[in-house]
Amino acid sequence: MGKSRSATVVIAYLMQEHNMSPSEALSHVRQARSICEPNEGFMKQLALYGEMHTPENVEQSPAYQRWVYQREIELSRACGQAPDADRIRFEDEHVTDQDSGFELRCRKCRQALATSQYLLRHDLKLTGNDQTIDTPPIAPSKNCAHYFLDPLSWMRPQLEQGKLEGRLECPKCRANVGKYAWQGMQCNCGEWVVPGISLSKGRIDEARKSTAGIRRPPGATGGSAPMSGQLKQNL
Repeated sequence: MGKSRSATVVIAYLMQEHNMSPSEALSHVRQARSICEPNEGFMKQLALYGEMHTPENVEQSPAYQRWVYQREIELSRACGQAPDADRIRFEDEHVTDQDSGFELRCRKCRQALATSQYLLRHDLKLTGNDQTIDTPPIAPSKNCAHYFLDPLSWMRPQLEQGKLEGRLECPKCRANVGKYAWQGMQCNCGEWVVPGISLSKGRIDEARKSTAGIRRPPGATGGSAPMSGQLKQNL
C-alpha cells in the first residue's frame, strides 16, 4: 500500500510546487518512504506532466490531448477496430501553422498535402561493431520510402470509413498518394509507426521554401546603375 499511486500524486505535487524533475521528486519521496515505486505508466505520465511545464489544468494542454488520443488509438487496436470517427484527432485543426521547412505536394497535380511540421519522427537503430547505436529521431531518412504523418483534415473521407487500413487519395486529383493502417505500419528502415499514416515518396514531391534573392552579375550593386553622359544627351 502507498507505493505507486499515492507516491505519484506526491511526486506531481513536488514537480509543480518545487520545480523538480520526476526522478528528483521520486528520490526526495524515497527519503521518507523507501518502498515508493510508481509503475511504468505513472512514470511516463509524470514525464509528460514535466514536458507540459506542470500546468494546473492539464486538459487544456495540446500535449495531454495528444496523449489521450494515443490512448484511444491503443484501445481501438487492442480491440482490433478502427477508432470511432468522432474520436480521430486531425492535427491541423488543433495546431497553428508554423513556418515549416518544406511542403509535401502531390506529384500529379501539385496539390499541397502537408508541411514538415506534421511529419512524425521515428527512431532508427543502426548496428555496428556488435553494438546497437541509437541515432537521433528522423523524419524521415533517405532510406525511408514513406513520410509518416499525423492525421490531417483532407484525409477525413478515408479515415472516417471505419476501416483498419486503406489508401489515401489526393483531395484534388484523387490520385493514390499513400496509405494508412491503424494497427501500425513498418517503415522499410525497420521501425514500426503506430498508427501508420503515410505518404509514398514515389508519389510526392518536396517543395522547399527558397530564401535566395535575385542573383546579380559579379560587381553589381543593389541600386540602379547611373546613366552615362552620352545616354543622358540622347534622352
